Amino acid sequence: MQIAYPKSFLKLLLIGFALAMLPLLFAFGNAALYLDRLATQSRDAVTQAVQATRASRALVEQITFMERSARQYFVLEDESLLENYEKAHEKFVDSWQDLDHLPMTSKQKLALVRLSAEEQSLFQSVVQYPSESAPIEEIVGRFADLTAQAQDILDENNRQIDRESAILAETAERTQQIMLWQTLTLIPVALLVALMITFLLAQPIRRMDAAIRKLGEGDYTEPISIDGPGDLRNLGERLDWLRAQLNELDQQKQRFLRNVSHELKTPLTAIREGSELLSDEVGGTLTPQQREIAGILRESSLRLQKMIENLLSYTAVQFHAPQLKLEPVALTKLAEEILADYSLTISSKNIDIQRDFFPTEIQADREKIHSVLDNLVSNAIKYTSSSSSIRISITHQADQAIIEVHDGGPGVMSADKAKLFDPFYRGDSVYESLVSGSGLGLSIAKEYVDAHGGEIILLPSERGAHFRVSLPLKAATK
Repeated sequence: MQIAYPKSFLKLLLIGFALAMLPLLFAFGNAALYLDRLATQSRDAVTQAVQATRASRALVEQITFMERSARQYFVLEDESLLENYEKAHEKFVDSWQDLDHLPMTSKQKLALVRLSAEEQSLFQSVVQYPSESAPIEEIVGRFADLTAQAQDILDENNRQIDRESAILAETAERTQQIMLWQTLTLIPVALLVALMITFLLAQPIRRMDAAIRKLGEGDYTEPISIDGPGDLRNLGERLDWLRAQLNELDQQKQRFLRNVSHELKTPLTAIREGSELLSDEVGGTLTPQQREIAGILRESSLRLQKMIENLLSYTAVQFHAPQLKLEPVALTKLAEEILADYSLTISSKNIDIQRDFFPTEIQADREKIHSVLDNLVSNAIKYTSSSSSIRISITHQADQAIIEVHDGGPGVMSADKAKLFDPFYRGDSVYESLVSGSGLGLSIAKEYVDAHGGEIILLPSERGAHFRVSLPLKAATK
């Protein structure tokens, strides 16, 4: 299933941030809502508790003041004391009304109504004194009962406050648990959303990285298609256009190399035959100077032939994987044949060939193994200075044949080691001006060694280049 991306990479990034933040914002908003609700409940509970406590205490205080005013009035019969009693009664009524407006239980409401009725009856008895037939002691005793009822209401209010506080604490604890569970739930959700967005962002980038890597490795066969935001898709289309252009250039290069190699091979054959005829004195006896010139022609034609054969081998390897024609190959005999081909150069440079040969036979493609050894030996001869030595070792260990070629040249510079087996790479050595080449020999040698399931490496050496080739005694057919 194809993912529907937005048109812009920036828009995808903003959407990703928004989706990742959404669960956290929901958690913060929900937490703020719960906390606001809890704060409102706490504020209301505290306000009601303060009002209920104040009103309840006012009831007790006014009853006490009314009792004192009534006692004094009964003893002194002073009208001012009766007025004080009436004022206290009015304040009692006000406190009672304040308390009646507060949310209360049915039990508290009933006690409050009974208190009001008894206080009103007592008030009438006091006001009607001395026409009231009831004794003064009875009236005063009713104040004590009234005080007890008011005190019960105050105590009940305190107990109600304690219950509200417990409920509020329980609500706060439950709110804390809810917020904790929401946090534990929404954080993984936010992380999951972040991972999904990261995947959506990374997927087209990984594809683009893989496509660029293939282009760098010279693989132009697979079309490039980037599924992502619009700007990345456009960039993918440009990369595919670049791939097509590079593919066309690579094919043109291969055709050019193949055609040029074949075109050069025909006149080169004539030059070689002519130089061989001159060297064999078919056209007449040669003077020493003429023989030297004929030798130079022969060596140059051999070098040119080697370059052309490398070009042909390289183009063949690029188009088709090497096909092996397995047959018994005596490595020591093959090495001697190759050394014989370069005998004139070896003699002219006075190079000492140190042979460490152990009779070794392998099942391999003779032509390709010949090319591997020939490239290693020719490179060793080219880079070895006059009056130096080249050591060639052929042995076998377990099921592997080991070939080592150690020349007496300047060696390989550290900067060149990483690209030593790259095609057409010849390095920046100061010896390049003295020794020329196509830069294909080691690349072709590596291709052929890999095709046999072997390995070719450059060993550390204080002087000269030291190559080791490991080949299985019997190569696997493909």
